[in-house]
Amino acid sequence: MKKVFVFLLIVTCSFPVFANENNTELARLFNEDQQAQRSQSNDWDALDREEAARRDAVLALLKKGEVETGLDYFHAAVIFQHSESVEDIRRAHALATISETLGYSRAKWLMAASWDRLMMYFEQPQWYGTQFTTDESGDWKLYEVDVDIISDEQRAEWNVPSLEASKERASRRN
Repeated sequence: MKKVFVFLLIVTCSFPVFANENNTELARLFNEDQQAQRSQSNDWDALDREEAARRDAVLALLKKGEVETGLDYFHAAVIFQHSESVEDIRRAHALATISETLGYSRAKWLMAASWDRLMMYFEQPQWYGTQFTTDESGDWKLYEVDVDIISDEQRAEWNVPSLEASKERASRRN
């Protein structure tokens, strides 16, 4: 028995154990992104430059292997989701998928939102009903939804409001 214990101790100690911690730099970038999204600033050029710098910083962290946890991937995905580039939105979708796979449940909504945003950029109806646009008069409305693909029950599983609730949200913005 003693030999078994010593063997298990040696085997256990020979493998490095890393406790993945959330990346604080990525959290800072995410918080800056969220503040910018809530800002009332109309300096769109400055906002675009700041968002591009945050995306570059996230890419550098990804290249260095410093994005490790579900929360890290979620933060990275949100930053890319706010881009106007299809490539960046695809990247947001991939990062959100990794985040959810790593157990970060809030990423499910972001997976739906990034998919819908891609569909919108390809001028296709969205599936989940997460994207809004304005009409000719400037009023907010829910971007076109293909109602035959995803049910409200499925939306709920992805942490997405029902279509009716999303339409009401658009109305309240006007």
